[in-house]
Order: sequence, then structure tokens, then C-alpha cells
Amino acid sequence: MSLSPQFMEDLWVRRSFSAAGHTLLVYDYLLTFREEFVYIWNAPWTYVKILFLLSRYGNLIGQTAIRLEEAGILAHSSQKFCQRFAIFTTCFMFISTESIHILVLVRAWAIWGTRKRVANILGWSYVGYIIMLLAGSASTLHNDNTQFEFLDVIHVCTAKMPKYVWLIYVGSFILDTVLFVLTMRSLRTYSREFQRLYPSTLLHILFRDATMFFIASIFSNALTVTSWTAFGDTPKYFLGKGFATPLLSVVGQRLVLNLRGLQTRSYATRDLSREVDRQLQAFAEADS
Repeated sequence: MSLSPQFMEDLWVRRSFSAAGHTLLVYDYLLTFREEFVYIWNAPWTYVKILFLLSRYGNLIGQTAIRLEEAGILAHSSQKFCQRFAIFTTCFMFISTESIHILVLVRAWAIWGTRKRVANILGWSYVGYIIMLLAGSASTLHNDNTQFEFLDVIHVCTAKMPKYVWLIYVGSFILDTVLFVLTMRSLRTYSREFQRLYPSTLLHILFRDATMFFIASIFSNALTVTSWTAFGDTPKYFLGKGFATPLLSVVGQRLVLNLRGLQTRSYATRDLSREVDRQLQAFAEADS
């Protein structure tokens, strides 16, 4: 069966973006392994540490599996494999992108003392959103008898996206914006109240990383929605899974590692008293 030049070009773009995303993820892993060892592995076991390691190594494993499939190694002209692979990659993408938001939220709350009730509401909103996405997507893909095109020729799982599937990302846009606004508000509050305790360079890094994470998050969502709408009937619909997901993972992991590595200057007596008062107030709000 002969394939059109346009189809082959779209397949080349898809494979190139997937290779670029996987390469970026592995390259950043190698660059930040020392920071991971110092700030993560040497730290006590907490839910932040567990979330970080699950996100970091889960992404490496998932994106490696995607890369092998894109190279034509895994499919072996099996429609059944591609159907299962579609369920896996869809669930993996949702868990990967939203869990990194939860990780950043938890880490930001731990450092800047955002009200725990607000952080819990937003965190459970992400969890509920993930469950809704997984249930809906798994049910749709399981019941949909999708036929993957030209599988015996290209050995890559390609299909067509449902027309209105991009609407599920509206919730992600809303949650990401709320997370960014709350983070900026918290940073601004503590930059005023604790500017003698926290150096200006530290605050600059936090503002920079939070802004970069929000931009990467919006870009990831926008690329996914664009690929699902504009290229839904071509192989390029896969750009969100192959490139946007690892990009967001890299930015989120960088933010967490930077937060773990931040060092403040020595506490003066007055500063220490103010910091203790802040923590006591946070505990009181958590218990109320």
C-alpha cells in the first residue's frame, strides 16, 4: 500500500518531536542527577520526596516506552497492542502532567506557608480532575473499536482523534491559572513580610521558576489542544504526548530541585521569632 508524501511528512514530524522530547528528558536527568542525589535522596522520606521520585522515574519509563513505539520496535503490526498502547499513553499523559502540578503545589505550600486549606482544595481538585480524565478516557478508548492506519507498513500506532476531545483540557487551563495566581500572591506577600529573612536573589529565582513553570504548563496545554484539533486526523495529533509532556516534566522537576536547594541566610533573633510565629499560625489554621 502506497502512502501519500503528506502522511509520511506528518509521521516524520511526529517521530522527530517524540525523539526531541525524550532526548530533552534524558539529558536533563543526567544534568540534574547530582542535585537529585544531594537534595532528594539524602533527604528524609516525605510525600514530596515520594511524589518527586514517582514523577521523575515514571516519566522516564513512560517516555522511553513511547520512544520505542515511535521507532517501530513494539507494535509488530498488532491492532490489539496499539489499542492497549493508546490507553496507556493517554492515562500516562494525564497522570504525568497533573501530578507534576500537585508536586509543585505541595512543595510551594511547604516553603511559603500558603493556607493549607486552600492548598488542599486545589490539590484534591487536581486529583479529582485526574480521576475524571482517566475514567472517561479509559472507557472511551476501551469501547471504541479504533483501527490504526497503515500499521503493517509503518509499524507505528496512528489513528484519528475524536472531534471534541480537546474540551477536557479546559479544566486544566483553569486549575493551572489558579495555581499560578495563588503562587504569585504568596510569593509577593512573603517578599514583603520577610524580605530581610529571604535574600532578593532567592525571591528572584522563585518568581522566575514559578513564571517559567506556568508558561511551560500553558504551552503544554496549548500544544496538546492544537495538535488534537488542527491535526486530529493526521499522525501529528501525538505531539502533545511525545513532546509537551516531557517538556512540562523537565520544568516542574527543575522548579522542585531549585526549591530544595535554596539556602537562606542566618536567622537573626527577631527574624527567627517572626518565622516561628508564622509556622505556629500555619499549624493553627491546619487544625481549625
